[in-house]
Amino acid sequence: MGAVLQSLLLCTLCLQIRGLPLLLYANRRDLRLVDAARGRGNASVLVSGLEDAAAVDYVYEQGLIYWSDVSEEAIKRTLFNGSAPSGLQSTVVSGLASPDGLACDWMGNKLYWTDSETNRIEVAELDGTNRKVLFWQDLDQPRAIALDPGRGYMFWTDWGEIPKIERAGMDGTHRSVIIDSEIYWPNGLTLDYELKKLYWADAKFSFIHRSELDGSHREVVVKGSLPPPFALTLYEDTLFWTDWNTHSIHACLKHTERTATRYTPTSLTRWDLHVYSQERQPAG
Repeated sequence: MGAVLQSLLLCTLCLQIRGLPLLLYANRRDLRLVDAARGRGNASVLVSGLEDAAAVDYVYEQGLIYWSDVSEEAIKRTLFNGSAPSGLQSTVVSGLASPDGLACDWMGNKLYWTDSETNRIEVAELDGTNRKVLFWQDLDQPRAIALDPGRGYMFWTDWGEIPKIERAGMDGTHRSVIIDSEIYWPNGLTLDYELKKLYWADAKFSFIHRSELDGSHREVVVKGSLPPPFALTLYEDTLFWTDWNTHSIHACLKHTERTATRYTPTSLTRWDLHVYSQERQPAG
């Protein structure tokens, strides 16, 4: 293990106690972890040798990190115990087409994903068993997906001819469209569990908006002046997002549109992003 990686991983617990987030992201050919408090240049590779990792998520208490690979048409996982990655990979779901979105239910121990080619949203156990199609009708390029296990909600974006954001019960019931205006390429999606807010980024209109969990009381967080945002995540009062143009991670306070920080850990283009913290997976 390299000195930089070892130092970073051994400080994981310390960083969590001090309230400084670690950012986990998929960088197409690998998965990386970056200390947001220390700025650029310190990203460390957790899993390498990937084909085309598109989405990433984790189950913190179990030390499991999942990612989808659109070239291998599969979802894989590895074990990360907070001090060192295991280096082992296993395929949990195969036979996919374009698994662009991925989300872990850390309470119910389930895995949800979107497939923008088959136009399906599916669910399985964390080991890939008991696979089930939840939605296959009225979908047109579903992309990002986010879960609120404490309230039993799932949210996803749709990039099709009629772009929208939908919400449903995590069991597939009570499906409804909650955002379908002033939206074009809804990509990043994240939740504020404490304040019951939904945040999303639009890569075409270059903004970040938020609303109540039912889509009401929509507000502008960052006006349409961003490089096209791709993935979006939240830690306490700070939003983090990636973009297509500068290949960077940006941050701002969720109560203001002023961009506070920019990191440039990679030169690649398509990458998902999550804050790696137990606080992002509350017990309910």
